Amino acid sequence: MADLFESHTKRNIDPKKLLIGAAALITLVAAAYVLYLFSIPKGPDPEEELAVEIRDSMVLLLDYQTFSGDEFRQQLLGKGRLEKYKRVINEAIFTYPRSSDEEFLEFVKKHFWDITKVDFGTETDGELRLGDYKVTASDRFGRLFRTTIGNIRIDHRQTLDFPFSKVKYSPTLEEIKNLTNNSQVYGGRLITQVPERSFSPTVIFANHGIMVARPGEPSMKRLAEDLVRDAGTDRYARIQALVDFVSNEIQYSYTEALSRGETLKRGNETLMTRTGDCSNKTILLASLLEQIGEDYLLLYTPRHITVAVPQGEFVNNNKLDFTWDGKPWLIAETTVPGFQIGQTMVTESRILTKVEYVQNPKNSGVIFDANSYEVLKFL
Repeated sequence: MADLFESHTKRNIDPKKLLIGAAALITLVAAAYVLYLFSIPKGPDPEEELAVEIRDSMVLLLDYQTFSGDEFRQQLLGKGRLEKYKRVINEAIFTYPRSSDEEFLEFVKKHFWDITKVDFGTETDGELRLGDYKVTASDRFGRLFRTTIGNIRIDHRQTLDFPFSKVKYSPTLEEIKNLTNNSQVYGGRLITQVPERSFSPTVIFANHGIMVARPGEPSMKRLAEDLVRDAGTDRYARIQALVDFVSNEIQYSYTEALSRGETLKRGNETLMTRTGDCSNKTILLASLLEQIGEDYLLLYTPRHITVAVPQGEFVNNNKLDFTWDGKPWLIAETTVPGFQIGQTMVTESRILTKVEYVQNPKNSGVIFDANSYEVLKFL
């Protein structure tokens, strides 16, 4: 009997011990799971990736001042200037005007992460030298220095302001980046080829429609809405408000017009630089028309490009018209300050009305011959 009793006692399970064991097991499993989670390689931080993309885009724009302008530079770098960006080795060379050491040190601390990673040039015989780069010392060129692109500090959540007479263009750096990488423009192939004729040489020209901002691009949409706010629902007034802005507020650039190559800028780049030739004024107006849902065409004429809108309620006193797809269209010319659609007379009207090619940027891959309706090819 004693043996049987002892055997039964050994088989009894103490509830307290069971709970303690279970708790220990749970703790052990939880600790193992936490260690497992910490051992998993972390993916890239989306915010850090965005900051890098924005920094790289802004450095490129600082390097190409034709597309960004001095106001852009001042808002990003203050008195500093990016003189040269060596993309292959990710090295950027900067200058800073003559100043006190305290002012310059404050600038470096603000715009660069690590001062020990900044190489400073030296002045010898009136020249600032740094490696193979040199510049004549002056009030404007008081300091010369370089660093890697990764050491440049740019607030990627910054918003820039470009004030005009009645409105302000205020893009965020992320919006500028999305235009610069072409994700917010129609895009497509750049070079268009006119069909070869036995009696004429081969002609090529730039596909302007690829640079037009898509509807809903945030910075352009805000600007367009501000421009048409007082026009209400009046279609005539809304379109004319956009034409007034582009024709009056954007200075005509003879430098762009007379350059040997075509300088095509996105609408935001024309706004930031405040200048544009017929190409870039046209692209800007088209980008703004996209934001209010208005139909339009791009009309390519000899050595010129302009915009046409459906006539609708517009009068046609100046006879700057064009018929396409069975509908009358009127020219909305951006290079004549104060141009009024259907009313303003121009001295060289043939430049505007001798239409050779027609394009609707919503289908940027299609450009028609205005006479034969043949679709042009792209190189």
